[in-house]
Amino acid sequence: MWVRVHRWAGLFLTGFLLIAGLTGALLPFEESLTFATRPDRAWARPGPDTRLPLDGITIAERVERALPVSVPRVELDIPHDHVVRMFVLPAPGKGALPYDVVWADPYTGAVRLTYKWGGVTDGAQNIIPFLFALHYGRLFGPLGETAFGIAALVWTIDCFIGLYLTFPPRRQGGLRRTVFDWWTRWTQAWTVRTGHATRMTFDVHRASGLWLWPLLLVFAWSATALSLPQVEVPVRLVFGGSEGFAPALLAAPRPSPALSRRQALTAASEAFTRLARDHHFALLGWQDLTYLPGAGAYRLAARTSLDRADTGGQTDIWIDGEDGRMLGWAPPLGNTATDHMVAWANLLHMAQVFGLPYRLFVSALGVTLCVLVITGVIIWSKKRAGSRKAKVSRTLTHPPPPT
Repeated sequence: MWVRVHRWAGLFLTGFLLIAGLTGALLPFEESLTFATRPDRAWARPGPDTRLPLDGITIAERVERALPVSVPRVELDIPHDHVVRMFVLPAPGKGALPYDVVWADPYTGAVRLTYKWGGVTDGAQNIIPFLFALHYGRLFGPLGETAFGIAALVWTIDCFIGLYLTFPPRRQGGLRRTVFDWWTRWTQAWTVRTGHATRMTFDVHRASGLWLWPLLLVFAWSATALSLPQVEVPVRLVFGGSEGFAPALLAAPRPSPALSRRQALTAASEAFTRLARDHHFALLGWQDLTYLPGAGAYRLAARTSLDRADTGGQTDIWIDGEDGRMLGWAPPLGNTATDHMVAWANLLHMAQVFGLPYRLFVSALGVTLCVLVITGVIIWSKKRAGSRKAKVSRTLTHPPPPT
């Protein structure tokens, strides 16, 4: 029965996993590849009178003066060698925009490029965003993202079924002899025998799945978490996870807070400094400042000694947009052991840890996932052809009685 379940689950997942593997092989290098598609706009260098980049708030203000936009998330970790990328919304009272991404010069704040994220007709800079949207199913709207989430959930379950199918059947005998015999026979599943093409195809499928099984499970479940949170969150809470902090929503959104961005950054920085002292972690730099109208709150993200990601800051603090008082904070790995496991799974999925070697490994894993899918389809097609041939042979040998 489980062979049949694994077979049909694999066929259902074929398209999803091929898309995930092929696109996922490129996404660990998303920023570099995106900039490589538009080198005429992406790279920046200081001018004769501008040796250092502007601060992030100044860049956002200059973009808002140049275009009819508002910048909800202000980047604070400003690069020296390439543009600042920012998502934008229409300014209050303005109509819809034909773009939602702006590239700005870090030294002058001048707008270098505008485009609609994921819209391939906007130019080469959208090739990688298009693949990103395809990877998560967002290219097909909410239903597409849900479908990819369901596929990830099926993949998670099928990981356990596939592992079970690699186990050899038990034989009669003493416990020690049985365990040793079982282990000896199972080690054969981890190897690939050359020679017969059909046998080798099966061995490649089984052995590659076994060697990579822990990471395949991590990627499958983290993909479920990213695309199907309505399933992942209850499961995580059952196993001891926490919901984390989120500021309470207001009865009505507050689009214009009393605190300006600079005032909010000052208040949040002071609160962060006190928080770091009380919880014994080090502040390493500010990442971004975001205003959330629905909660009337600012969120400041910082890079701290608690972070595990290679880049970016994932320690967050929220302050009230009216008086600057601290509302709450969220450590990057959560509050419980389960939260830590989920956070690490997401970091591994996004290739945000262990530097370049791991990013290269994730790219290779994407290709290997495609090999798993293709060999699985080959195995299914050969077995299907064999079954049909056997059925025809039985019919010829034992024809039905004449009517």
